[in-house]
Amino acid sequence: MRFLTTWIIMLTLLLTGQWNMVSAEETFHDLDQTPWAKEEILYLNDEGIINGYGNGLFGPRDPITRQQAAMMLVNDLYPNETPQSHPDFSDLDKDSIYYEAIAIAEEKGLVSGYPDGTFRGSAPITRAEASYMIDQAYDVEGTDHTATFNDLEYHWAKESIEELASLQIINGYRDGSFQPQKSIIRAEFSVILAFTINEDLRPDPEMKAHFIDVGQGDSTLIETPSGKTILIDGGRKSAGEEVVDYLSKAGIDTIDLLVATHPDADHIGGLIDVMENIKVNKVLDSGKTHTTDTYFEYLDLIERKDIPLEIAEEGTTLDFSQLDIKVLNSENTSSDNNESSIVLKASYDEIDFLLTGDATVENEQTMSRLYDVEAEILKVGHHGAETSTSDEFVHYVDPEVGILSYGDNHYGHPESEVTNRLWDHGTDLYSTCDTGDITITTNGTTYDVHGSSFDGSDECTTEDNDNDSGSGGGNGSDDGEVSYPINVNTAGFELLQEITGVGPTIAQNIIDYRNANGPFETYSELLNVSYIGEVTLEEMRPEITLG
Repeated sequence: MRFLTTWIIMLTLLLTGQWNMVSAEETFHDLDQTPWAKEEILYLNDEGIINGYGNGLFGPRDPITRQQAAMMLVNDLYPNETPQSHPDFSDLDKDSIYYEAIAIAEEKGLVSGYPDGTFRGSAPITRAEASYMIDQAYDVEGTDHTATFNDLEYHWAKESIEELASLQIINGYRDGSFQPQKSIIRAEFSVILAFTINEDLRPDPEMKAHFIDVGQGDSTLIETPSGKTILIDGGRKSAGEEVVDYLSKAGIDTIDLLVATHPDADHIGGLIDVMENIKVNKVLDSGKTHTTDTYFEYLDLIERKDIPLEIAEEGTTLDFSQLDIKVLNSENTSSDNNESSIVLKASYDEIDFLLTGDATVENEQTMSRLYDVEAEILKVGHHGAETSTSDEFVHYVDPEVGILSYGDNHYGHPESEVTNRLWDHGTDLYSTCDTGDITITTNGTTYDVHGSSFDGSDECTTEDNDNDSGSGGGNGSDDGEVSYPINVNTAGFELLQEITGVGPTIAQNIIDYRNANGPFETYSELLNVSYIGEVTLEEMRPEITLG
């Protein structure tokens, strides 16, 4: 009688809506262990694909076993089927709650046993096995089959892992590895399965643009949504080690495309260290030639490393999955290096980046007439010099964010006319000199800037810089371009290397001689400097002055 009364009460509560079914979130009390997987676990539970241990726990951090994975796949793909045969696994008990799921999984080709006739249902599975199992079960078709992990070169599950990774179903670790032999926990497997079944649950792939602080110069790293890497310029030679270190800390050991916007030393110098230390799959060059040792060393290294070299063509589109990159400028016939700058517009869905190198106002006028230059993020041209970023161009670009890349300099970069123009337009400015490295992350709809806004105050611009040990020292034109002849009595270490025949060793020897003996009074006195002979002096003579 007591049982009947209880049943009547329960039925009354159910019919009147006063009985609340217990949700999965209330049932599983341990999902806070893995908050990043909570939504996916609840989704799979609601779909009847997974359940917990029956004691209020899901065990999200427990390794998932072969029998648990088989049941989850069968619950989703074949929920109403019964096995047509009996699996011949010596260690599978017919009374096991996993028996039917394993039998169906074997019939459908989702799982198999071991050569010794066992199934080993309680054994945990690895990240590689999970990837292969899901790829085969759902016949996943990825968007990009290029390797993205540094520990899969000959791995048997490489193709399956890359299929899933290209769709943002699975990812690796910050050091660029996938760790295929590592056991996978129940939370991780749940996320992978949920992302495979319902693509609306998958995170939007991100694009990252890193504006690296290389002092007075430019260097921009782009990580595309599909995992490719593009490095645009590398600062001066003295910044090369910093760029390599930055890439290493970011877990990048391959540059898919290296772009040299134009041959000035503050753009290509650091690329020499990059090519020496990091694998580069391709170089995109403006085609503009130069006469400096830095430029020749850059070309020699490309040839020695046998790196494919392509000359940029205005109006062409670079092939990168999920990221549209168009060349808006590349004038290799111009007499001005800056006018030859490769300008790229990189677009990821609704977010556009305009990367202008040192392009001039004249370039800007042409680009604005021929192309859509509108962009949310503008890498401000020529370190903020007045020779770029005209009022008209700012109007056409309509930037929300402007990135100023410069360091300690005597050129006056960035010039107040440019910064005021951008502020007046409502553009938020960020400076590498002021805040260091700047990173912008976007999912194609919104973006986040990691850096401090620039208010116009820094200690990077000086009236003049004649310090022999510095990177500048005389003979820089007002727009940052090297002007000839170069004064060998005032030029600094980097500027001296812009003279034909002068490399790092001779540049330092010139400085050491000046410090010991005072300024050069005659050109022939340069023959007293170690490693400067008659031939070298003859090469130097058209490009130098004594005062």
